[in-house]
Parts: sequence; C-alpha cells; structure tokens
Amino acid sequence: MNISIIGAGAVGRLWGCKLAAQHTVHFWTRDNCQQMAIHLSGTEATDSITQETSFQFDANQPALLANSELVLVTVKAFQVEAAILAIKAHLNPDTAVVIMHNGMGSQQTVLELLPDNPIIYATTAQAAFRPSEKDVRHTGLGPTLLGGINPQAAEYQALGQLFDNALPPCQWQDDINLPLWRKLAINCAINPLTALHNCKNGELAQSKFNNELTGICLEVAEVMSAEGYLVTGAELRQQVDTVINATAGNLSSMNQDICHKRQTEIDYISGYLIARAATHNISVPHNQSLWQAIKDLEKQYHDQ
Repeated sequence: MNISIIGAGAVGRLWGCKLAAQHTVHFWTRDNCQQMAIHLSGTEATDSITQETSFQFDANQPALLANSELVLVTVKAFQVEAAILAIKAHLNPDTAVVIMHNGMGSQQTVLELLPDNPIIYATTAQAAFRPSEKDVRHTGLGPTLLGGINPQAAEYQALGQLFDNALPPCQWQDDINLPLWRKLAINCAINPLTALHNCKNGELAQSKFNNELTGICLEVAEVMSAEGYLVTGAELRQQVDTVINATAGNLSSMNQDICHKRQTEIDYISGYLIARAATHNISVPHNQSLWQAIKDLEKQYHDQ
C-alpha cells in the first residue's frame, strides 16, 4: 500500500520504519523537508522482517499524500484537528484514516472534518522515544488494537493483519471504545503521577502510591461502567500494575512533556474522564486533583 504518516514523533517514526518493510511510506510533518532520515534501534531493530536499521523517506509531498490508500495520524490528541485541516485538501475521500494517540475525545472532531473517509482509531502499547533528531529507539513491546468508528470503516478489518505484519501483536476490534477506555485508565494512573513526581513508571510500584492508584482506578471503573463498559476498580488496578512493571524503566510521554515544558495531553486523559463523569453526576476527586496539578504546572511555564 501507499501509506502516509502524519506526525514524525517517536511512535510515528517507529511505525513508519516497520511499515516500510512491506509498503511505500511517506511522512507529512510541520516543516517543509522533502526527505527524512530515520535510524531505528532497540527492541525490534533486528527482527526477522528486516535487518535494515536506517531508512530514508519522502516527506511533505502533496502528490504522495493524495495517492495514499492509508493515512496514519500519530500526532498528540490536541494536535489532531490542525493535522486533519492541514491534509484535508489533499485527501481522497476513499482513503482510510487511522488515528493513534493517547487519551480520548478527538473522535467527534475527526468525524466532522472527514465525513466521507473511513475512520479507524487505534491504541498501542508499543513504546518508543527519540534520543536525537534522526534516531528513534523502540523501548517496549505491547499489543496494538484498532477498530472503526463510522460505517465506512467496516470493510477495513484487514488493516488488523497489515499492522500485525508490521509490528505484532495487532488485532481488529469490533468495538474499539473498550480498549480505548482501558488504555485511558492506564494513562490516568501512570502519566500524571510520573509527570508530577518526575519519576520512571516503575517507581509507581512503591507503597506510597498505592492508595492514589487504587483511588484513580476505582473512579475510572465507575465512569466506564456508567458508559456501558462494566469493569471493577480491582481489574483496572491489576492492568495498571502490569504496565508499571512491564515498562518500569520507561519515562511516560507526560513526564517528558512536563520536563521539556511542552503542552501535555492531560485534557484528553484525566480531562476526558472528568467530562464523562460530569454527565453521569459521578465524583472523581483523585483524577480531578491530578488534572488540576498538571494544568497548574503547564500554566507556570507558559507564564514564564
């Protein structure tokens, strides 16, 4: 397939390198570069699919974007609207669009901006970061789940296999909202705490975080259940603990955003949970407190 990846952060670059083994990949970024070099290292850099670790991609070429059969959007949640507006004029209405970001809440905007395109949402536990401008390091393995959110996407279940071939494991979901909610629960627990305490994920296994993590998970479970996804706080806590242990040496994306004084995705993580809780008249004080603390940090460095 001809694939365009919108956004050249760590996750976009990782998927670009992996998809390039079997497909033609083109990047669309915020700068005007026509070529982009990426060096991939880490967990899967020498797998059986390809021994190549250095890649050269075409970039920011409208003709290649127009010719794409699949567009993968890997920008942060708050950047999705601007990214779609930037590419909309070049997109064929039959082109499938996959949105992959932390958090929830961009779906309605995407559906309104692209009413004709098949829209698919994805959540991934594959982890990567960029140690330098041209490098991307694959730092953790995990499942990727994707599924359609409009009727046009119903015919694109084969994308599950396409993504699985590139970077397994990946599966198509008939209802993508359930895994999106489960990932939201993990993000609500890990991201703000690691950002506020400037720590790696594994440090959250310390007993001093026990009550906070349990409270967060109980609140998310209550909101999820009200949304029609019955789950217990204990279930979510177990999933959070599994991720904390599996990614013990990793720094969360929100931790890195705060360290580099960048805007975070807190409004699409804790903020989304708070908004949904309000519609059900559910109190979520743990998540409310974390959302406010991150917003206060953002305000501090934006005011400087």
